[in-house]
Order: sequence, then C-alpha cells, then structure tokens
Amino acid sequence: PENRTGSAEEASFMRLALNTLYSYRTFGQATFDIVAAISPAALSECRKFRLPCFNASRYATDARSFKNINWAKVKLARDVLKLGYNVHLSDLDVSYLKPIPLAIQEIFSWSNGAADCSMMQEEWVHQDNPDDAASRRPIYLANTGAVFLRSNDRSVAFLESLLRWESDQNQEQYMATVVAYESWAPCSEEATCLAIRHRGMAAITRHPAQFPHNNCAPEPRYRHCASRRLYVHAVCRASSQDKEGFLRSLHAMFIRDGGNGGGGGGGVEVGQQDNEELAASGLPCPARQQRAWRERFYSAYTSEEQQQVAEEEVVAGGGESSEEKVEGNASAGRKTGMGAAAGDGTTTSKAVTNTAVVQLDAGAAALAAKQMQERQDSKRPPAAAAAASRPVHRRPRKLAAFP
Repeated sequence: PENRTGSAEEASFMRLALNTLYSYRTFGQATFDIVAAISPAALSECRKFRLPCFNASRYATDARSFKNINWAKVKLARDVLKLGYNVHLSDLDVSYLKPIPLAIQEIFSWSNGAADCSMMQEEWVHQDNPDDAASRRPIYLANTGAVFLRSNDRSVAFLESLLRWESDQNQEQYMATVVAYESWAPCSEEATCLAIRHRGMAAITRHPAQFPHNNCAPEPRYRHCASRRLYVHAVCRASSQDKEGFLRSLHAMFIRDGGNGGGGGGGVEVGQQDNEELAASGLPCPARQQRAWRERFYSAYTSEEQQQVAEEEVVAGGGESSEEKVEGNASAGRKTGMGAAAGDGTTTSKAVTNTAVVQLDAGAAALAAKQMQERQDSKRPPAAAAAASRPVHRRPRKLAAFP
C-alpha cells in the first residue's frame, strides 16, 4: 500500500505474502507466477525480494482500499484470460500444502474436463428478519480467494459481470453470489457443466470447503494432508496479524517471525525461512496423499458440535473416520465412473464403490475381491448378475489439460 508506516501489521502482511509464494512454489510445486504490484511502493518492495513483479498500478484507483485491491485482481485476471492464458488467481493469505497441478487435474476430471473454473465451496445464508424465514438469502456461494480459470469467453464474461458491480462499497466475493445463475452456475459432473455452458454461463466446479463444519476454523484432529485440502486460507480474520497467527497455529506459516515490513531500514529481515515450522508441519505429504480432492464426496457444513461427536465416536470405538481411513493405510473407492487425468496425461479408471478397501497382499486382495463380488451377486436377480459379469469396453478419453 501507499501509506506505509513500518508497523507490525505491515510486517505481518509481508510475511503472509512471502509465505504464499514460498508454499506455492515449494509444496504447490508451481513454476509460473507473477506478483501484481498495484502501486509504485508495492512494486519497489516486490523487486527487493527479486520476485517476478508486474506493474499493475493502472488496475487500482486507490491502493489503500482493500476492496479496490480485490477489484484490481479481477481486472488483471480478465486481461490475462483474454491473452489466451489459463489463470490461477490467489490471495496472499493462502498457504499451499500439496502439488497444484495434480489438484487441477483432479478437480477438472470431475466434469470430464467440461468445467470452466473452480472456486472453493463457501455457503453462507443470512436471515434479514429473525421472525421471517422468507427473508433468508445467500451471502456467499463460493470463495474467490483461490480461483482456477480456463481461458475462454465464458470465463471472461463471468469476470466482466463482476466488474459491472465494481465499487469501493462492494466486495467482489459477495458480487459473485449476485451474478450466480446469470453469468455462472455451479456444477459437479459433465452433464450439468455442459448444460450450464449451453446456456452461455461459466460452469464452475466448487472444490471442497477447507474445513468440514465451516471455512473459519479447522476440525478436531486437523491434518494438512487430508484429501479435502490443497491449501489453507486464513478467512474470517480481518487483520494480517490475526491471519498470520491463525496459519502459525496450524503450522502452515513457513516464514520466520521478524522484520518490520519494509517501512524502515530492517525490511530485508523479512522473509527468512522458518525451519522449525517446516519440520513441525509434516510436509511434504506422503506420496499417496499428494493429490488433493481425490475423493469426490466430503462432509461439509456440519455443525462443530456434530463434528466433535463424530470424532469422539471414532476415538471411543478405536476406529477411524471416513477421511482418516483415506489418509491412513487404506484407499477409499470413488463414487464416480469417469476417467481421471493421470500425471503423465493418460487416463485411468476409478472404481465405483462406497467402501474403504484396506491395502492387502496380492493373495488376500484377490480373495477379498472374490468374496465382495459373491456378496453383490447374491443380492442381484440372476439376469442382473449375469449382465454385470460381462465386461464393458469403453474407449478412454484424454481430458483437456489445465497447464
């Protein structure tokens, strides 16, 4: 911002920004990025750290306004899309935990490549009149802090529909709700995404909420490597210091505390890697947990009390929750029959099952598979069992890649 003072708040902001870039490259394994600096002072600060800086000052009428800064990112993303580039748009209070390319492949495979965009699920409803249920209205449908956009006319039109509401009084994330079902609509599989595209709207697959009961606070027994998370985003916190404290509490802040944010002579102190926090984080995730969102269905927006009860039942029973099974030595079957783009661009199939299959040796696995098939066949009429036993041959389709 233009009104630099060298305060503790500014130092926190600089550490948050550097943490986003560090985690984006280190754990996100991303290699193409630019830092949009929307004021001369911000551009100078960016260059101090030898970052890939872009002078985006023309996009913001007032670099001191939080809302104007957010509108600036929308305008910049729109123009990059028009140049033919796909865009991953990120706020600077996000800490990435897993490889971004794998997550992008996964989330777009849900629709067999038909989606135009992905944003995080965030569903908030407000009732204007406590005595009138008819006054309930949605506040948010998705979070605009981490957005994956494909370069096409629908994505551009979606961003331009937001910009019609540009004002220092309007928050761009709320405006995304206002234009929902006008310029975009949510979808989670190929048929619904194609139907939305046919109506000229951007088809947006929402990736899972970062926490089960809401997006503000982590669940009990939080783990970085749970399938539902590519990143943690410090939402619901107004100040940079609060955001930094939240990420530190999760061991997701990898920049050492220190420095004055560049407002005085000690600015170069900001940006030192925090090796203790890196060790405490447990990152990188094990190989089997590197792909975020690999399970199609997640508990979402349960109350915190319900989540706590579920955790207590798991502990009392000595077992594992559904997500714990996935993250342990088990692999959960996916409830989808479509192909998923593998890391080498080939197509793999996903098993259709509702059960968690524990990893076994070859002989035990074969026996378990045979027993499961026999149980399923015993529940089918004879004709259905015979039909199910015939192999189904499908031509694999290669999905459109999101670079």
